[in-house]
Amino acid sequence: MSNINKITVTTLLTLLVLHTTCIVLHPAYAQSIIPLQVSPARQELLVNPGETTSFTIRLYNFDTSPILGGIHVNDFIVKNHAKPIFIEDVNQASPKYSASRWITNNYDTISIPAQEKQSLVMNITVPADAKPGGRYLAVYFEPTSKVPSAGDLGAISQEAGSAIAPRIASLVYIRVKGPIHEEASIIRFFAPFFQEYGPITVTTSILNNGDYHINPRGILAAENMLGSSIQQSLLKEQNIFPESSSDYQTTIGEKWMVGRYKIDLTTSYGEQGKALSRSIYVWVFPWKLALVILLGLILLMLMVKYVGKTMNKRQKDLEDRIQEEKEQIDLLKEKLKTRN
Repeated sequence: MSNINKITVTTLLTLLVLHTTCIVLHPAYAQSIIPLQVSPARQELLVNPGETTSFTIRLYNFDTSPILGGIHVNDFIVKNHAKPIFIEDVNQASPKYSASRWITNNYDTISIPAQEKQSLVMNITVPADAKPGGRYLAVYFEPTSKVPSAGDLGAISQEAGSAIAPRIASLVYIRVKGPIHEEASIIRFFAPFFQEYGPITVTTSILNNGDYHINPRGILAAENMLGSSIQQSLLKEQNIFPESSSDYQTTIGEKWMVGRYKIDLTTSYGEQGKALSRSIYVWVFPWKLALVILLGLILLMLMVKYVGKTMNKRQKDLEDRIQEEKEQIDLLKEKLKTRN
């Protein structure tokens, strides 16, 4: 092998090893978990326009070493009941739901001692012209490095250069007092028109067009063709943020169902208890099983018919044979009479 080929092979092997190492190490780094707990995970504040108040957040460090990090305040949005999305640039946040500018953050960098907690008091000043409705922000702690202990002084240079990516946040729902607009709609209420077996899976999507998050409460009820209720299922309770929708997957009924079923959805939401309703019809029929049963019945009928036909033929043959023997006996009797 020439020197050029040896260099090429060595280079390729080195790149392959480095690529494999990156693939193996990257997921372990991405899945790292900081030993912190925040309380409360979420809280709701009711404030007046022009009011100045405060709220408290506590961070618990379960590690055996102190943790150093920064405190940040960002607005967030939630789309389709996914995880909150932090809006890093306050200018990109919707003024209608933004409140990060109202928060006075006196904590730039903090150190949470090992096995202890750190309490943060955040001040909030509500503008006098703040419109009623919901504002949504997150106060989160983002570790930068672990604070080295006395025995780790030799590792200061290494620790100071390594950043820890995960964040731990406390979500704050702010409600500015005053009349708010509450409006929601069912934008999707779907189940297959026909299915072979139960239970029936119903997909529901509710859109919140109001000024504050809602938590709809609903019931799915199924009726058979006779109008009798067969089952009721509760809609899973979950928050729907303004200008966002949430999807629900609900099952109702059991495996063995036959006929047409009416499924009704009734929900209520908001402080005024507004109602939403929708209905759909679903046919359930185990056609494969019914086809097997039908073919079995047809086969059974054919077998019965064949057996009956065979029995009738045998009986007719037997009767014909008996008749022939009877005629022969009568003929013998006549011959004996003639001889006598």
